[in-house]
Amino acid sequence: MTLILAWALPALAEDSTFTGVAAEVVEKPETHVTGELGGSYATGNAVFYTVNGLLNASHKVKANKISGVAGVNIGGAKLLDADADGVPELDAGNVEFAENVRRLYVDARYDRFLSDKDAVYALAGAFHDTFAGYDLRSHEQIGYSRLLVKNDETELKTELGADIAQEFYTGDVDPDYANILAARILVGLNHKFNDKVSFSDVVEAYENVIDFEDLRVYNTAAVTSTLSGKLSLKVSHGLIFDNVPVEGFKKLDQTTMVTLVASLL
Repeated sequence: MTLILAWALPALAEDSTFTGVAAEVVEKPETHVTGELGGSYATGNAVFYTVNGLLNASHKVKANKISGVAGVNIGGAKLLDADADGVPELDAGNVEFAENVRRLYVDARYDRFLSDKDAVYALAGAFHDTFAGYDLRSHEQIGYSRLLVKNDETELKTELGADIAQEFYTGDVDPDYANILAARILVGLNHKFNDKVSFSDVVEAYENVIDFEDLRVYNTAAVTSTLSGKLSLKVSHGLIFDNVPVEGFKKLDQTTMVTLVASLL
């Protein structure tokens, strides 16, 4: 009996190679988490502080991906030159900080991949920015994403979607609430110059389908340099243009930041 098994098993193994059934390749889940932190603090003739932070997380299983981002940008200063003559006349110890920057935001997103280059997505998010006139602006969105270029150095994608937003305004704006229905288009680029330095730029536009004058454009560009396996230094510039801003506020906001990026997972 032992001799029969010794002869039969190799034969069966050999025959199995001709069945045409390929071994299933199991795609491992991918999880990525990065955190960013930056800030400044000054004393003396000018007294101010700024703090900015960002958390990015994503988890992909087969054709499904869940991702999210949360960020904060706050700051304040002490007004020591009350008469604005260029000379501080007040003791900083007797003056309270006055907040002059406060932006908090969060987004959550789900992608369903139809192929290596095509996906449909749904997302929801909100931000709070009283210095732009928003006590709260929340929005929900669905759309289609297409990867145009992907290689070892460059990734270029575009997205088309529909977005509905709920806006709650600060101050004496009347009315203090509005619903906005908009069409959305995005173009995003990531490019690696080498193993250490990379560049990214995302341009996003929202066109109000009821009031065509109401156009909103976001642009975020960044250069990232790797310091070690887990740490990077990032210089970024964010631009927000709102052609119809909240009443009493300006159309354009810009933010330049230097942050330390840590790859947590």
